[in-house]
Amino acid sequence: MADAAAAATPALAALGAQKAYGARPPAKAADKLDAVAQDFEAVYLTQMMEQMFSGLGDGGPLGSGEAGSAYRSMLADQYGKTIAASGGIGLADDVRRELIAIQQGGQSS
Repeated sequence: MADAAAAATPALAALGAQKAYGARPPAKAADKLDAVAQDFEAVYLTQMMEQMFSGLGDGGPLGSGEAGSAYRSMLADQYGKTIAASGGIGLADDVRRELIAIQQGGQSS
């Protein structure tokens, strides 16, 4: 009984590390397409947010200087990821459709 518990401990530790670092099991092809399309949309939205923030100047809660610029960039990145993960603006659906068409050798619509 003690041997089984000792053998399970490293496995449980590895599982805990996977959860802590956001590791996921290997994804299926459709899941990978969805993830790539969502990542593309997140990058697009991040770029859009950074352009929006550039018009704010140095005011606001993040202040000015290098630190304010770094935090503003991280904030834009998180906004982009959050918006894309919650449904986004519909860009991921179009990207996914185009990726499928490219993989099947068909023409894009």
